[in-house]
Amino acid sequence: MGKKHLSVLMLYVRSSIIPLLGMLVLIGSIQTGLFLWRMNRGANSLEAVIQSAHLRAVLMSGFLLLAAFLYRINGGGYTLRRLRISERAIFLWQSLSYFLCFALLWMAEVIIITLLCQYYLTQPVVNIVSNQTLFLAFYRSDFLHSILPLEEISRWIYLLITFGTLSFTTAGATVRKRYGRNIRNNVPLSLTVASMLFYFVRPLGSLASDVILSLLHTALILYTLWDVWFNAEEVISDENN
Repeated sequence: MGKKHLSVLMLYVRSSIIPLLGMLVLIGSIQTGLFLWRMNRGANSLEAVIQSAHLRAVLMSGFLLLAAFLYRINGGGYTLRRLRISERAIFLWQSLSYFLCFALLWMAEVIIITLLCQYYLTQPVVNIVSNQTLFLAFYRSDFLHSILPLEEISRWIYLLITFGTLSFTTAGATVRKRYGRNIRNNVPLSLTVASMLFYFVRPLGSLASDVILSLLHTALILYTLWDVWFNAEEVISDENN
């Protein structure tokens, strides 16, 4: 039984790896180009470069495109039927693989932005540089702080729950699509995407919005679990017992 479940997980990981790698290359290339362009145009501070380079728009587009690619992955229906694994288990493994994809995208974004910021600070036009310059930039810039909240626990909780919500709702949408049920009923995924577009980047100290958004996303996860547990069709095996 363990090998069957591992096979399901690896099936979705293999299906996701190509769009994920493509998204990482695309985001890294676009953000690097925009960052260098704004830096060479004479922005007077690191925060000004970050704000004017439209890095937030690129990152949000990357998350949306990755979710769209993952939604299109119906994932080896014949293989799943032969493995005789319940739809609920398939959904959970699919959600886990999607969570890993979104988490890797976030990790790559943190690395890309950190390297770009460090490159900026090595330029001769930067007059004041200390060991705390980059650290302070992650507090002063709403975008930098939103992708790496440092000591703000409520924002870390928000990030974790948000990536989990995006994973569960995307996997739930593919379950409905895979069996032709309620294809139009993708409200949880739509709400998750909308909340990320408008509220992913917020200032330091937004405790109230962190709590409200985390509760909203938790409710979307619970609804998606309920929907799959009680409404999804089970996989019918091609083999007799």
